[in-house]
Amino acid sequence: MEHPLVRLIDDVDLLGTYWNKKFGLFPKAAPPDGLIDEHAIQAQLDAGLLRWPYFTLMREGNQPAIGDFTRSRNVLGQRVGSFADPERVRSHLAAGATMKFSQLEDWHLPIRTLMRALETRIAAELKAYVFYTPCDNTGMLPHRDGSHVLALQLAGAKEWTIYDAADQIDARPGLNVDADSRSHTFVMEPGDVLYLPHGFPHVATARGGTSLHLTFTITEPTPRDLAGALMATFEQPGVDPALPLEDRAAAVAKALLNHLDSADPDVLVGTAVERMRNRTIR
Repeated sequence: MEHPLVRLIDDVDLLGTYWNKKFGLFPKAAPPDGLIDEHAIQAQLDAGLLRWPYFTLMREGNQPAIGDFTRSRNVLGQRVGSFADPERVRSHLAAGATMKFSQLEDWHLPIRTLMRALETRIAAELKAYVFYTPCDNTGMLPHRDGSHVLALQLAGAKEWTIYDAADQIDARPGLNVDADSRSHTFVMEPGDVLYLPHGFPHVATARGGTSLHLTFTITEPTPRDLAGALMATFEQPGVDPALPLEDRAAAVAKALLNHLDSADPDVLVGTAVERMRNRTIR
């Protein structure tokens, strides 16, 4: 059965009415049941398998030194660092830090299953993140992401502020956001879904208790990605190696121009997206 978050794409015409145009808040659009909860996060922390950079801590945009919340472990007879230290992580959480989990699709089956379903509907690279934030705290300062954002509130409540003045929107990620510019503020509760277009500045703060929300970043192919797809689909022409180098270069250039003229845009997009989705953790 199709997940409500996937159905939402059609139900609200996300890719037509909202995509790259305006943000959308959809109350109670996708029940969070069966995804991840606070108990599962605490269990993962105690299991001792979490390792940076699959998780990190931050408060008001500042990340403590990695060694302040991790420890080394003996793995197959060797000391390996950057594993979560549960006691020190909880100490940072008690002081107001947000715990951010990165690319849950690599290790959390329900979220991976949901992400794969979303990928069938959106031609982009998707990555899954979870933010676990103590009450009245903020993990990141007002910022822009270099991607579209689809957020689902899983537990607790989070107050979001969106800055959508034209001079604040920028495709480049960054922190140069004017917090006094035109904005919209609202509180998301469990099951609420938010869509943010690429480059819309925002900030989020937990309210009334601990907040847990899931974010999918949705990154469309850049011109460089599309150019890479063009080259990936280019079949090298047969060129006589006995020809002068300049003639061989001219033959390759001619073949490449012919390939460019005949390239199917849908194939280029599909190839670029596939290559992006096969990238490793950044």
